[in-house]
Amino acid sequence: MDDAISILIVDDEQRNLDALEAVLTDPSYRVLKATDADEALRLLLDNDVAAIVLDIKMPGVSGFELARLIKGTKRFREIPIVFLTAYMMEDQDVLAGYGAGAVDYLTKPVHPQVLRHKLSVFAELFRKTRALAELNATLETRVSERTAELERSEAALRRAAEQKDAFLATLAHELRNPLAPLRTGLDYLVHQPAPTPAIGRVVGTMNRQLDHMVRLIDDLLDVARVSRGLLELKRERLDLSAVVREAIGDLHPVAQSRSLVITSSIDERVAVDADRTRIRQILGNLLDNAAKFSPAGGTIRVELVRERDRAIVRVTDEGLGIPDDQLDRVFEMFTRVERRASTSPAGLGLGLAIGRQLAEMHGGSLTVQSRGPDQGATFALALPALPHETAPSVAPPAAAPRQSAGRLRVVLIEDNVDAAEVLALWLEDLGHTVSVANDGLEGLELVQSVRPALVLCDIGLPGIDGVEVCRRVKAQIGDGAPAMVALTGWGMPTDRERTKQAGFQDHLVKPVALDKLREVLDRVVAARESA
Repeated sequence: MDDAISILIVDDEQRNLDALEAVLTDPSYRVLKATDADEALRLLLDNDVAAIVLDIKMPGVSGFELARLIKGTKRFREIPIVFLTAYMMEDQDVLAGYGAGAVDYLTKPVHPQVLRHKLSVFAELFRKTRALAELNATLETRVSERTAELERSEAALRRAAEQKDAFLATLAHELRNPLAPLRTGLDYLVHQPAPTPAIGRVVGTMNRQLDHMVRLIDDLLDVARVSRGLLELKRERLDLSAVVREAIGDLHPVAQSRSLVITSSIDERVAVDADRTRIRQILGNLLDNAAKFSPAGGTIRVELVRERDRAIVRVTDEGLGIPDDQLDRVFEMFTRVERRASTSPAGLGLGLAIGRQLAEMHGGSLTVQSRGPDQGATFALALPALPHETAPSVAPPAAAPRQSAGRLRVVLIEDNVDAAEVLALWLEDLGHTVSVANDGLEGLELVQSVRPALVLCDIGLPGIDGVEVCRRVKAQIGDGAPAMVALTGWGMPTDRERTKQAGFQDHLVKPVALDKLREVLDRVVAARESA
């Protein structure tokens, strides 16, 4: 019987063994018999024993000595031993038996009911101990299986996150490439006198919509960087009033197109330790949302105040408002608040989510209040304020864009023919001499023959990529190598590190604003003039 409990009886006389076996005849027991210590130890090794009935007086190894051997073995240490004796024992002998590991004594001849009762207690204890051990083993197996399952799930999530980040980076690259000639062309047209007011308005509208598309692409990449903790803040002391005014200035074209009124109340003495680009990003999203959901002719109010040790920027609109049950949802990733009868574009639901995370990275917060539908909303950005005495002086207004002072020989290596053509047109309009190549090997040959001062080089080129082009230019020309600028749709930190290691001085992500590219040109001109 599989569930029978094994009981070991040890006695040097066979008739005693037979008598004990008869007493213990029971379907729930399996009686193991041994006449000496060697046989008893063999049976113990081969069987899982619940209790031992052990005669004290045996030739060779006595019951006391065998008990000590059994209790000295880790595997058998917990097995209860009942000693049998045919003699009256002195107290010191009893104590010696207990010292050897006995739990009880029985005197021959054994009373059957007493023996059965004592062994039934040990058998029940053995059953419960075995059941508990089986339960523990089952639990350990389940825990191991669950742990392995969780590890597999975690690995799958990591792979999915990596695939998502790779997809977003590739998507951004593929979207930025066609946007590059649009950005360059529109920047070029914006700085040209418009033939008619209508064309000027059309160009302005196209420029604003392109800015919106670029912002959406940047938001997609920021989702991956922020969620993985890869976004680093470049902190500096900021005159927050100047940053707020810049953000308001960026909104003016949109406000004018929708007849929106922007009013402001700005404390000029507020300074913060923050990343200028990221604060502009937060404020830009807040102002864009306010304009998007405001009725034509409405008013947007912007307030900058210092409240104790916090700098607070509040953006209030008179628009569609937010229902109470959705206030907590506006900052969730990929969430769009349901607004009745709204004809405004819904967006991706990224800007506010990223804005809150950026605010928290600065040690601040981004919150919202609304009295309900059609009652407008107020978004508040709170940042730790610097003490008054550390506030930087107000920066002078930025100078108007100017033409590059010098003339350069430029090699442009770009496989997107449209992008290369528009950018070359703009560079030539500034007075630079431009040579264009559409693959890596052609570009390398052009650099060798033209010996330019500046190379604008795409990274994803046919033939050899831009990184290899840069390495070969540096190796072949040496100290006289031109300034190398990467012009690419790849903008992840790993991409920037890769171009830096190859020897590029700058890494510009498409679509590049022409004012930013003009700064690069001016630096190259200044470096050549000072050489």
